[in-house]
Amino acid sequence: MILTRSTACAAIIGGCLLPAGSQAADLPPRSTAPVEAVRICSVHGAGFFTIPGTDICLRIGGRARGEIRYLEPGARADDAIGFRARSRIALDARTQTSYGLLRAKIQYEITRNTGNYGSDTSRLDEAYVQFGGLTAGRLESFFDFYTNDYNFADLIVSEVKNNVFAYTAKLGSDLSATIALEDAIERRLFAAPNGPAFPGEEFIPAGARVPDLVGQLLWEPDWGKAQLSAALHQIRSANLVPETDPALFVDTEYGFAVQAGLQIELPMLAEGDELWLQAAYAEGALSYLGIGDTSIKNMTLAQTDAYVDATGAVGRSRGWAATAVFMHFWTPQIRHVMFGSYGVVEYPANSVVTTPAGGTLGFPDTTEWRIGSNLGWLPVSGLYLGVETLYRQVDPRGRVYVDNDPASGRLINSEEALEARLRVQRDF
Repeated sequence: MILTRSTACAAIIGGCLLPAGSQAADLPPRSTAPVEAVRICSVHGAGFFTIPGTDICLRIGGRARGEIRYLEPGARADDAIGFRARSRIALDARTQTSYGLLRAKIQYEITRNTGNYGSDTSRLDEAYVQFGGLTAGRLESFFDFYTNDYNFADLIVSEVKNNVFAYTAKLGSDLSATIALEDAIERRLFAAPNGPAFPGEEFIPAGARVPDLVGQLLWEPDWGKAQLSAALHQIRSANLVPETDPALFVDTEYGFAVQAGLQIELPMLAEGDELWLQAAYAEGALSYLGIGDTSIKNMTLAQTDAYVDATGAVGRSRGWAATAVFMHFWTPQIRHVMFGSYGVVEYPANSVVTTPAGGTLGFPDTTEWRIGSNLGWLPVSGLYLGVETLYRQVDPRGRVYVDNDPASGRLINSEEALEARLRVQRDF
């Protein structure tokens, strides 16, 4: 008997392969499109990669921080120490288009605090879209310049992440101008008078009608950058004048602020050295100075954009602040930062009353100093270990009662406090 290939394969168990037609039918089809590999996207800087199948360059970043603080207490019940753990995650997506850069960034922070750090926080730090010259979302205010990047404790500077709609125009290779509409509600600063017997009243804000108008002129030459910024801020009250007539209200007022900032790179001293200088002036808009609650130890001292005096008139605060920061690298791994701020808040002459004991009630003029230094070690890329000390003094230019309580009979001329922090931080 003559065996064909098919009969032979049927007769011999395991002795031959299936016919070519059957083998092709039973095996899975071969992929015709290979999987696209992740590619480096260096055009936008280090850390970016292309999302497979798209033209989007993405960077995933984050931060982990551990910190401990000693803060000189004002009373036995006050915590002298506190611990902080902070986490941050950030996503930055960019695409080059025929209209310019299309960018979206999201950054979220969660902080666990104990002791003198206060309560825990969880916040959307940034979430914005940039398309050409348009910027919309939550990001650093276009008014701000130096934003506490190299110091642990805050200086007297405006550092506000705000909701913004802005347009930026390029006026040259290193010059730009921005006009922005920013959320006025997060810039509100209204406080009750210091002490219960002030013959005026706290300014009660009415509903917001106008966003803050912010302008910025930014110059970024090779040696650093310089910025001029200004803001217009509405002060609209719900206070009745007189209080028995619901048809009458305190008139709407407007506050404003202006600021100039300069950053100079100093490679002739050491690679990475920088000097920052800035000064700001404000009327009825203390948030743009970075001045708010100036309470310290047993001195409760709130500041306000405006108040209503006994005649029903609006009294606006005015003030100014100046800041200097110098960063020097002793070696590529050892960084030293020295910094200081000085702020002044002044009010109209009718902002205070004096008690028979000589104490001040109302809104006294106030000055504040903040001076400090930190030393950091950067043993490897992205890791920072540092220690900082800060001296702070608040002077209300008069005598105020402890905890704003005239019944205490205790008066304070000024108050000072010393703090120290130890920080370990990893950025990636």
